Amino acid sequence: MNSPLNPSSSRLALFCLCALLIFCAACNRAPTQPAAAAQSAKRYALKGKIISVDKSTATASISNEPIPGFMDPMVMSYTIKPPSTLDRIQPGDTITADVVVQPDNTYWLENVKVLQSRSDGIH
Repeated sequence: MNSPLNPSSSRLALFCLCALLIFCAACNRAPTQPAAAAQSAKRYALKGKIISVDKSTATASISNEPIPGFMDPMVMSYTIKPPSTLDRIQPGDTITADVVVQPDNTYWLENVKVLQSRSDGIH
């Protein structure tokens, strides 16, 4: 004669099965949207001259040279990341930077470097 499983054994087996299913589902989950978007962001090299800086909006207006594969020369406002970079740039500076463009067409500048400062020549 077989004895039925006792209630505590059944609950433990059910708990282990649920934990295993949750673990497997978490391992097979697709990457989160920001990580996936960061991988598909495009980057372009920019060289240009700072026209104005607006620390309140963390942006700078820049007259950029042509950016092959992206845009013709133009004056455009860019968000600057990190915003602390704005403390190192001023109107008249010539800079290089990376333009980061997300699939949703949001964009910003990173890795801003001053090539020539309006106030003291070459950096």
